[in-house]
Amino acid sequence: MYGLDQLGSFLQKARKEKGYTQDEFAEIIGASHATLSALENGKSVSSQTLMRAVSDLGLKLVVLPKGARAEVHEDAAFAAAFPRSHEEGSRV
Repeated sequence: MYGLDQLGSFLQKARKEKGYTQDEFAEIIGASHATLSALENGKSVSSQTLMRAVSDLGLKLVVLPKGARAEVHEDAAFAAAFPRSHEEGSRV
């Protein structure tokens, strides 16, 4: 579970892992460079832009009600590539 700033950092790592520059990926998702930069820096952007970025990186975003409990099971390669650096319980 990620806060907006952590989600932005996660998306930036995923974009770089796919080999896209900010300009290339912004064009792919139909956003400006400034909008993608804002997203990757934890700023608020439209939900449509966020969902396009998540989807085009081959990821899924799961939204849970506040206070809900969930278990996340990650494979070892994923966990090594994207370690969690936040306290348990932070939310998007």
